[in-house]
Amino acid sequence: MGLIIAYILFLLNLLWIIPTMYPLYIWKLLTSGSVRRFGDRLLVKVGEAWIENNYRISRFLYGVQFEVVGENFQSLKPNGSYMIICNHQSWSDIYIIQSVLNRKIPLIRFFIKDSLKYVPVLGHAWLALDFPFVKRSSREQLKKNPELATKDLENVKKVCEKFNGMPFSILNFLEGHRRTPERMAKLLKKNPYKHLLRPHSGGISVVSTSLRNSLDAFIDLTIVYPTENPSFLDLMSGKIRKLKVFIDVVPREQVPIEENEQFAPMSKKMKRWVDERWALKDALIEKEMSSK
Repeated sequence: MGLIIAYILFLLNLLWIIPTMYPLYIWKLLTSGSVRRFGDRLLVKVGEAWIENNYRISRFLYGVQFEVVGENFQSLKPNGSYMIICNHQSWSDIYIIQSVLNRKIPLIRFFIKDSLKYVPVLGHAWLALDFPFVKRSSREQLKKNPELATKDLENVKKVCEKFNGMPFSILNFLEGHRRTPERMAKLLKKNPYKHLLRPHSGGISVVSTSLRNSLDAFIDLTIVYPTENPSFLDLMSGKIRKLKVFIDVVPREQVPIEENEQFAPMSKKMKRWVDERWALKDALIEKEMSSK
């Protein structure tokens, strides 16, 4: 019964934005300059209210709480510019990250497959809020033509241009996939981590190089669930009521961002930095899980 109530409330929270978002989106398409920017700010307010309501629903129904751990967490600014990296275990990761950082930094955006822009309501909302859509080649296409990988990264770089000179928050799941028992078993011999998948540094290197003159800091989040293999349904049904989110704000100067855009996709120094962060994450999760 509780799950049905939760589903209804989340659905209602999605439906209310339709009569609010679409007029603002049309306004945005038909205007320019300061008038358009005002419409953008209103659309962001709608997005932030939607995120806040989702968290209120889960707290009201199940008392869901996120324990945030991080000494430099208070240094975050609503008008700053950030790259966010995080481990990826469940579809609920995005919900948790948005809830924890909502209104503390600019509205969080993440890269979305181009085909998803046609999803009713959500796809239009992502378009209205300037989420970056990218076309990515499939694994089969890359096998036939490896040069497409370079083209995909160039596409990412082009998409990033819109964020230069404005506050932004971009989320990137470096593992590329959710950590599932099936993937862990499949990648066992190639994966040095116990609780994580191997991260990929090429994409974040390209993005951070493209935005290096606007970037303030990296936000490194580690989500530690109380169970080994959580699901979004577990969180939404109240089976998970409390979890920890570790936040480390790393100043831009402490991240080895590649200056030369030509070398960014294969940057060895960025790869070393990412691998070091993942080793710390894995050790932190192991410590937390062992103490339960």
